[in-house]
Amino acid sequence: LATDDGPHAIIVGCGRVGRVVADLLRAHGRPFVGLDSDPDLIALSLERGYPAVYGDAARIETLARLGVERASAVILTMDDPVGAQRLVKRLRAHYPDLPIIARARDSAHAAQLYRAGATHAIPEALEASLQLGESVLVELGVPMGFVIATIHEKRDTFRDKIMREGGLEKKPRLKSSTLRDRAG
Repeated sequence: LATDDGPHAIIVGCGRVGRVVADLLRAHGRPFVGLDSDPDLIALSLERGYPAVYGDAARIETLARLGVERASAVILTMDDPVGAQRLVKRLRAHYPDLPIIARARDSAHAAQLYRAGATHAIPEALEASLQLGESVLVELGVPMGFVIATIHEKRDTFRDKIMREGGLEKKPRLKSSTLRDRAG
């Protein structure tokens, strides 16, 4: 398992979203392990070559067994808004410095996750809408630079909405960085 030799990501939820995250981590050589309470999803993950274990993420002992204290991040991909919020609170209480990235249904749910202690909360409805809009603009011939700028502006608008809805003092980091930003 990825948990045997140092920092690794723990992906909670081995469904469609969890497997996409795993593919991205694998593409960049980042170690990870998946965790799910659905034995069929564990079997499918193992069959497809993903390191995955059966267990209940709501139990801190389960996460401790996977080495959460040295995890590079915990990524919550499960489609359970209430469970995700509870798990963020529990993780934040036990591991105050742990990066917690959570899937959110919408901006209101993202605000709840931020209040619970998530480092990042990604509203799936927002991101799907932005990707759809990006495709439309590109198809209609809008230059890519303008499309990217428009998408970033819209993300900022959503970020402001999340702040207002969540009563947050600090802006959540929804804006994606460019390769140039990360290199500098």
